[in-house]
Amino acid sequence: MNVKDIDKTTLTTMYWERSISTLTDADLSIESGRWNSAANRFYYAILYALNALFEKDGNSIKSFRSAKRVLGKKYVLMGKIDAKYGRFFFQLEAMRLKVDFDVSFLATEEEINDYRPKVDDFIATIKKLIDE
Repeated sequence: MNVKDIDKTTLTTMYWERSISTLTDADLSIESGRWNSAANRFYYAILYALNALFEKDGNSIKSFRSAKRVLGKKYVLMGKIDAKYGRFFFQLEAMRLKVDFDVSFLATEEEINDYRPKVDDFIATIKKLIDE
C-alpha cells in the first residue's frame, strides 16, 4: 500500500497511532535507562503527532525540514500552537541529531525526565487540534 492511496482520515489516524506507539517505546527506553533511545523516540513521537495534524489539515510533508516549516508558518505564527512548543521541537531535534550521529554524546536521565512531561503536554496540544 502506498501512502498516496490512503484517505486523509485514515492517514491521520495511522500517524496518531504511530505517535502513541513511539511514545510507549520511549517509556520502555526510560525504564531500561536507555536515555539516548528515549530522546530519539520523543522526537519521533512528536513528529508523528505533527504528521497526523498536518494530514488532517491538508498540509502533507515530505521531510524533517518541511515539518519545521509547516509547524512554524501554519501553526505557531498563526497562533494555533504556542511558540514554546516550536522551540521545544527544535530542542528535541538538536538532541535527536546528537544521539543519532555523535557517538560521544550521552543524554542524561535528568534531561529525559525533564523532557517527558513537556512531550506529553505538546502531544496533548496537538491532539486537541486534531479533534477540533
